[in-house]
Amino acid sequence: MLFGLVATAPAVGLAAVAVTRPKPLAAPGWALSPRRLRSGHIGDYVAWLPVGAGLLGALALPGILTS
Repeated sequence: MLFGLVATAPAVGLAAVAVTRPKPLAAPGWALSPRRLRSGHIGDYVAWLPVGAGLLGALALPGILTS
């Protein structure tokens, strides 16, 4: 139980800071261009799902082939 409280306290604190003062936790400049690729429409999720799955598959392929 103590571990749960110790793990929850920083999470609640960080969430409180993010809600009350979002500017210090804003995305850095280099992260803004990838964020522009996502508009929030369902088509974006449909398009990026195979891209992410393909990337994960490509990263896992060397480990699969050497086993």
